[in-house]
Amino acid sequence: MSKVEYIAYPPTSFPLRDLLVLEHFPIGLDDHLCEIGVGSGATAARFARRCAHVTGFEISASTVDLLRYLEVRHLNLDLVVADAVNTDSLERYQHRFTRLLSCDTLEHVTDPGAFFRTVARLLRPGGRFFVTFPNEPQALMHGVTRFDTPAELAEHLCAAGLREHRIGSARLRPQAAWLIQSLGWKPLQLLHQLRARVARASATPAARSSTRLAAGSNPQVFDETDFFRRYHLWRRLAPAVNLYWHGLMRVVELGGDAFEMDWEFRRKPFVCTQIVVTGSA
Repeated sequence: MSKVEYIAYPPTSFPLRDLLVLEHFPIGLDDHLCEIGVGSGATAARFARRCAHVTGFEISASTVDLLRYLEVRHLNLDLVVADAVNTDSLERYQHRFTRLLSCDTLEHVTDPGAFFRTVARLLRPGGRFFVTFPNEPQALMHGVTRFDTPAELAEHLCAAGLREHRIGSARLRPQAAWLIQSLGWKPLQLLHQLRARVARASATPAARSSTRLAAGSNPQVFDETDFFRRYHLWRRLAPAVNLYWHGLMRVVELGGDAFEMDWEFRRKPFVCTQIVVTGSA
């Protein structure tokens, strides 16, 4: 049986981060899960089918408004507009959850200490968390937060009172990486390139100049992304696109687990890898 089930909605790209979570973070039918940083809504919707209840926290009100239809499709899913570093907006949810998940969000948070204090407050005693984010070199950062050493990150965890934490990196196994690049990312990149050429050919000179200026900025919230602006188009295509990614996922899974964990940072340096932080409250 595939670890990642097929879901028709919402539109998503290849659900790599969901597979990473499913392989390395047990979530059961009785768990009450929260996700910090809902983004496209794909992860929240997927795990709503696997546990008792999911609460998704998202800083962008326009993003939550766009995703409200998911609450109708999944009656055990609630979406909440809240800032992960503002404890007042999350006060009513303190110690409510047995599991907490946050994927590719911490790099966009300006106060990582406050972020982990929120993690500690949201979890019940003994509840477990799983946080992933790309720790990128300064020159390549697409977010606003990075860490120079594991010790720097661990200081925030200890200050928040999070116990038994581990910090490591997630790496795709070679066969899985080849399949994903060849059948997943490469066709998507070619589609984006083709669309960009068509757009440039039909744009006015002023529009082309505006596009060049916009390309130099990095979105920090989901509603600033190109994916958000075209969300209604992707929503119409979602069943077919998600079916393709699901089929590719099944092929990847034939080789066993797609991800391996490196808790000692032996394969890639800490300053340039996908970080996984896990532990308990």
